[in-house]
Formats: sequence, C-alpha cells, structure tokens
Amino acid sequence: MSDTSRPREATAAPVRGEAKWRATRAAIAGRNEEASRRGRARRQVVYDQQTARRVAAERLERAELAKLWP
Repeated sequence: MSDTSRPREATAAPVRGEAKWRATRAAIAGRNEEASRRGRARRQVVYDQQTARRVAAERLERAELAKLWP
C-alpha cells in the first residue's frame, strides 16, 4: 500500500517539439563556440611559434652581417 499523504516530487516532462529543437540548437551553438575558441587558441600558438622563429632568424642574420661589416 502506498502512502498518499506525502507530496510526490514533480517529474519534469521531457522536452518536446519546438522546445527540444531550441535546446538542441543551443547545445550545438555552444559546442561550435567552444570549438572556435580552441581553434583560435591553437592558431595563436602556431602564429607565436612562427614569429619567434622569424625573430630568431633575423637576429642571427643581423649578427652575421655585423661580423662582415665592422
């Protein structure tokens, strides 16, 4: 026998129809935004590495030229 004097917890109804479509769309947009952030960060790291290599090469070239031209 069940005790009906205690209030039951309200169960959330499953999301359906347009609400489900909006929730799915928001989830996809969130994942896309996160992927874009990670991509930008990854590209920035590569750009920084390329810049550091270029600066090092320019310094080396200037040092070599300084040896040739006193």
